[in-house]
Amino acid sequence: MQRQDLAVIILAAGKGTRMQTSLAKVLLPLAGRPLLHYVLDLSSQLNPVRTVVVVGHQADQVQEAFADRKVEFVVQREQLGTGHAAEQAKLKLENFAGQVLVLCGDMPLIRPETLLQVVEGHRTSGAKCTVLTLKNSGCHDFGRIIRDGKGSVLKIVELKDASESEKKVDEFNSGVYCFDNSLFFKALEHVDSNNAQKEYYLTDTIEYLVRNGHLVQAIQTKDANEILGINSPDDLDRAERLLADPHQL
Repeated sequence: MQRQDLAVIILAAGKGTRMQTSLAKVLLPLAGRPLLHYVLDLSSQLNPVRTVVVVGHQADQVQEAFADRKVEFVVQREQLGTGHAAEQAKLKLENFAGQVLVLCGDMPLIRPETLLQVVEGHRTSGAKCTVLTLKNSGCHDFGRIIRDGKGSVLKIVELKDASESEKKVDEFNSGVYCFDNSLFFKALEHVDSNNAQKEYYLTDTIEYLVRNGHLVQAIQTKDANEILGINSPDDLDRAERLLADPHQL
């Protein structure tokens, strides 16, 4: 049965420059299927009433490859950052009332149980945003979760904008979020590109919500493999090995 109060946005517009191929990143084959196939399968297990896929690079090819899926596509014509990408779904969801789960189209190994934990945890907490984070001592190219002295989430700082002390934080952003839909798009309106990459960061919505008195909570995983994003040929090889041996996950 579909969850009438749940929509999913999948960010799938990236070019994947480091993949050393002209193919759109979400079309890259993993065990014989394109990356986006796995994310769509995972999200469909939550039975959302709406699924919006944001495409950009090779948008026509991506839409054609998944024309048989019950999803809606929107096009990000310029790649101006994750916040700008997510905002492209606004017209599709402006009359939707409920939670919106935001996923990355290049993260094929996340467990459906983890996504369910994020959605259910968001519903029962009273938070306006729930972010999935990774807590471990590894070295990762992810944004850092910054908390106050009481342990409450304050903001997410992207690695390229992080201070030396912030880089030492051992809680990392996964790129998976659950928002209250109406507040999500309001927060995106207040995101600017005043940062190291001159992009509109989706992560900046967290600081906006906190600054305006809204609760943001984090749900943690300790498994870095689960939130592996495919950003290089090495990442793709690693994902192939993990799919072949699920016990590693």
